[in-house]
Amino acid sequence: MRAAWWIAATLLAATAAGAADLTITKSSTLVSDDLSLLNPRALPGAVVDYAITVRNPNPITTVVGTEVIADTIPPNVSLRVTDYGLPGSGPVEFADGNLLGLGLLGTGLSMRWTALNSTTDGIEFSNGTGWTYVPVPDAAGYDPRVRAIRVTLTGAHTTGTSYRLRFRTRIN
Repeated sequence: MRAAWWIAATLLAATAAGAADLTITKSSTLVSDDLSLLNPRALPGAVVDYAITVRNPNPITTVVGTEVIADTIPPNVSLRVTDYGLPGSGPVEFADGNLLGLGLLGTGLSMRWTALNSTTDGIEFSNGTGWTYVPVPDAAGYDPRVRAIRVTLTGAHTTGTSYRLRFRTRIN
């Protein structure tokens, strides 16, 4: 079964009628702050990573098609819009949940990234008035005007598999 999905990472999931359920979890991790090396705190200037994990727990006959994940950026943080990982990787990391990194049990999904101003890749940005906003990074790579991101994954999400989307923010 192929179904188009719209999933808000705020856990307010709206799915196509009759579509399969996915399990979505969101977590945050304090990476660093300007004061403490060993025990970072949520202070202005602190860096926070957000991770959204999506799992297809459905029976073996339920394959889920294209998925769209949208997440609102909290008002007191700025999204890092430069590469999260390697150069050219984009501001959102897509980690396919394959077994031990061996390519086994991959989801069958992929995420395409081209550039901040692309209208054809898998990442869109909103400044609160629509999904056509083109981010402008400051000197540290963050854009406080981004209020939401939307990631489109293409392919077919195989049953029993999961993936993780991760992005970085800075507390204002």
